[in-house]
Amino acid sequence: MKITNRRSFFGGLVALSLGLATIAGVHAQPLKLRLSVESTPGASTQFMLAAFRDALKVEMGDNVDIEYFDSGTLGDEIVHMQQVRTGQLDVIPIGSDAVQLDPKYAVFDIPFLFSSREQVGNVLDGPIGDELDKSMQEAAGLKVLGFGEIGFRHITNNVRPIVKPEDLKGIKLRTPGSKTRILSFKMLGASPIKMNMGEIYLALQQGVIDGQENPFGNIRKMSWFEVQKYISKSRHVYTPITFVMNLNRYNSLTAEQKEQVQNAARTAVIQSRQYGEDNDARLEKEIIELSKGKVQFND
Repeated sequence: MKITNRRSFFGGLVALSLGLATIAGVHAQPLKLRLSVESTPGASTQFMLAAFRDALKVEMGDNVDIEYFDSGTLGDEIVHMQQVRTGQLDVIPIGSDAVQLDPKYAVFDIPFLFSSREQVGNVLDGPIGDELDKSMQEAAGLKVLGFGEIGFRHITNNVRPIVKPEDLKGIKLRTPGSKTRILSFKMLGASPIKMNMGEIYLALQQGVIDGQENPFGNIRKMSWFEVQKYISKSRHVYTPITFVMNLNRYNSLTAEQKEQVQNAARTAVIQSRQYGEDNDARLEKEIIELSKGKVQFND
């Protein structure tokens, strides 16, 4: 081989090696994801997002670079929903506000839709859950990675124990802004009042409202039991966590990355539901102890 040909040959090898190294370097870059939640550590939505973060690190190791925020650092849930739709965030958990993105999610505000956690799992992990995922993709450009748990909601008030629907008659009850929830309580005879969560304690204390309805986690965390006489374990509504990822971001992932994300999400779903179930028994006991028995529970 002539010297000039050798130089050309080896020069080509060097160029090829550099090119391959560059390509390899591009693919070796870790996947960057931004995760955020409004709630503080210990809350159901925060727990699920942290569980997903940890599971994804196990799945992907050094191949993922996660920015994680909680405690409302980046805003409230409504702001988070806007940010995940525009791509400023990649993954968020959504509670009752999912209905603001897709009206089909109002189904979760129908009273007594679910009677057990087993029933919830059978429904949300099957064809109906798939249909809700498809609907959310079309309505909001978000991929549903799974459904975690905020939990069954219970009614607290200062008038009487709620044993039967007629017991709600005339009770001024704080509800979220869901039209379905408000209409349902009106039909049951209550006087529903839309109010932000941060206003509930003072409103209960001053008698502006008689009661409210929430899972045990919120009842304990917000200390509403301090200004309530009765807690009725009505389990009238089950609120899931709709765990979503920006659809364009999801579609940009490789097949392997999608599988890893889905595996991590499934782990988070399982842990979230178990956390909710464990919390119910623990939180009921805590409320009884903290209220020194002043709060009356009934099934």
